[in-house]
Amino acid sequence: MAWNQPGNNGQDNDPWGNNKKPSNSSAGGILDQIKNLLKNGNSGNNQGSADIKLPMNTSKIIMLIVAVLVLIWAGSGFYTINQNQRGVITRFGQVQPEIIQPGLNWNPSFIDKVYKVDTQGTYNFNVQGDIITTSDKGENLVFVEMNVQYRISDPIKYLFNVTNVEDSLRQAADSALRTSIGSSNIDAIISDGRAVLENSTKEELNNVISHYDMGITIVDLNFQVARPPVEVQDAYADAIRAQNDSEREIKQAKADKVQLVQQAEGRSATILADANAYKVKVELEAVGDVERFEKLLPQYKAAPEITKDRLYIETMEKILTKTQKVIVNDKSGNLLVLPLEQLMKNKSEQLTESANFSNLGGDNNINLPTTTSENFESTSQNSNEAQNSMTDNNSSTNRSRRTMGR
Repeated sequence: MAWNQPGNNGQDNDPWGNNKKPSNSSAGGILDQIKNLLKNGNSGNNQGSADIKLPMNTSKIIMLIVAVLVLIWAGSGFYTINQNQRGVITRFGQVQPEIIQPGLNWNPSFIDKVYKVDTQGTYNFNVQGDIITTSDKGENLVFVEMNVQYRISDPIKYLFNVTNVEDSLRQAADSALRTSIGSSNIDAIISDGRAVLENSTKEELNNVISHYDMGITIVDLNFQVARPPVEVQDAYADAIRAQNDSEREIKQAKADKVQLVQQAEGRSATILADANAYKVKVELEAVGDVERFEKLLPQYKAAPEITKDRLYIETMEKILTKTQKVIVNDKSGNLLVLPLEQLMKNKSEQLTESANFSNLGGDNNINLPTTTSENFESTSQNSNEAQNSMTDNNSSTNRSRRTMGR
């Protein structure tokens, strides 16, 4: 047989004599020894040819490892829900109806899963776009940007009823905005109709999302931007300014109206008060006159002539004290009237003219006309005319006095 022929893997026919036996320290033998140790559970009883000793009981090590793992698993189940949050639990993927309240809570890890939802905060997003209005005034293009604010009211519905709440809500808000703006007037959108449109858009949005049952509540909705196209923006700006001016003028007119009414009411109250005061005064004066005449009646009955003369003198005294004329009665019975008012007026005019001419003359030695004598002559002439007229009046007065004496 050749040396390299197969036979015991060619080792028995090695011409150099290297015939070695396989050792017992292979990997398979070690694994078998470990299995035997785990079966026996006693470090002192060794089987096979390996001499291995363990320091302690293997079952205790395993129990210790299991206890540590259980503690770690139990400790990982604690979690905290903040005051503004609520928790939702899914157990093996199934939603539990219980809402977790704020505080420290525990759930079994790898069995329950907790979703924390902020139910107190407010979320918002913007919707914008160019919208065509189809009102009675025709079709117009307007750019509108709207801000929507919402709050989570039901965490379970918010998490599991709709796949993407914000995207669905954004689409619903865009639909509600186009529905409200499309049927409105562009003047109302840009100027004074925003509040009404905001309310109508909010109602439309609530109607749309009510069918989806998202578990949210719309808090507020307002238009951030509402403007016409760039081509006609200047004209609309002028229209808005004119409308603002009109409103300002109307408010000013109303304020003036209130002020005028108050002033008229004040004047009316003053006139009524004066009229009442005058009424009381006249009544009191009439009562006083009656009492005075009642006191004079006995005196008149005792001496009629003397009483008449005294009454006449007192009456003339009251009348003549209010006139600027002086009446002089000479012994011949003629009355001389001196118009002091006219004399004083002419004198003041003469003094004024003299001062003016003296200022104009200065050092030029201008000869001023002598108007003093002319004024004096005219004054004397007026006095003579007045004296003649009063002579006639005096004769009539004497006749009236004689008639009264009778």
